[in-house]
Parts: sequence; C-alpha cells; structure tokens
Amino acid sequence: MLDCARGDAVINRREFLEAAAISALPVIASASAAAQAQAAPAPALHTIVIDSRHAEGRSLGAGVAAQGAMLRALPDGDVTRLWLEELAPAWRHHPIPIGGLTGRPALFCLEQLARTCGLRVVFHAEHIVHAAGRTEHRLLRGAQAAGLSARSLIRAGPLWPARIAEVLGRPDRFAGRERQGLSEAALSPALPPGASLLTSWIIAGAVPWRYRPM
Repeated sequence: MLDCARGDAVINRREFLEAAAISALPVIASASAAAQAQAAPAPALHTIVIDSRHAEGRSLGAGVAAQGAMLRALPDGDVTRLWLEELAPAWRHHPIPIGGLTGRPALFCLEQLARTCGLRVVFHAEHIVHAAGRTEHRLLRGAQAAGLSARSLIRAGPLWPARIAEVLGRPDRFAGRERQGLSEAALSPALPPGASLLTSWIIAGAVPWRYRPM
C-alpha cells in the first residue's frame, strides 16, 4: 500500500517511489480494437476515480458513467493498484487526463506521480461533509475555468456531486492554462468531529489534449 497520507499517517517517500517505479508492461492494442475505438465517441476524461466508501463518490460515479470514461472505484481509498495496473502503462504512451472525487491522500499520491509524466492538477476543490449532512466547499484551483463557485455548490445542496460531474465532463476548459505548482493536497485541514474530507480534481496536461485510443 502506498503510504501517502499526511497528518494521520507518515509519508514513506522511498517506498512510494519504489512502488511507483514498478510499472506494468505497456498495453498493446490490436489493430481491430483500435479501429473500433476510433469509431466510438471520445470520452471527456479517460479515467474517473471515485472513493466508493462515500455516498458522494458513488453518486458522482453514477452521474459520469454515461460519459464514456472508465470509472475506477477505490474501495479502500488506496491508489496503488490503479497506478501499477492502469495509469503507469497508460502514461508511458500518452498523458491522458483523469479526474475524480476521492480522499485527500489519493490526490496527493496521484499528483506526485503525474508530475513525473508532465501532468498537473488543473482543478482542485475540497468538500467537508459534516455528520449532520451539511457540506462546506472550497474551490482551490481552476474555479474560474470551470465556471464554478462555492456558492453554487452550496445552492446545489446534496446534489453537489452532479455539479462536480459537469466539471469533470469538460476538462478541455483547462487546456493551455499556465502551469502552476503543487496543489494543496498535501495539507490537511482541521476537521470537526464526525466530518470527512473529499477532494474533487482533474489532472491534465498544460496543452490542448485530444483523446487517442491506445
């Protein structure tokens, strides 16, 4: 397991980098499969990652299932298998954009790996879900490009994952934006008792991207 949490766990950078270096073999697609994929409509994001332990993640997953992206659930919040079996081989060939609604540690891990492949976090929001059901929202990166605000998410009430799904459906809005440094995924805000923190995010390149089947 990649131990990438900060605050409630200690980062073991050596083990993390060693695990990241163990990549699966490149995926080789057959000519017929490639032809079929080219005929299909291109998904907005190649992969959407959700933390299936949270109802909000499952709700967003259901909302984006029809977009054509590959939906990957993290039943325990750990990205190790996703990285080794899917993202590492894919990013060897092309910096495919991904997005998701996960815990903070998952985004932190994926951001470190993405930087080595020339990708960055272009959209980042935090959602503090209180025990009573109320959710606080903070837009930390890409809010203007997304056409989103914390107030609009508050107005959406419990349907706010649907608004995030709309953002994940338009990663082209962030293409060509000026590169930025690391996101705030490494920082752990203080949470009230019973509350949980979710992060919505998009990791993509800094130049316009067009999906090409592998």
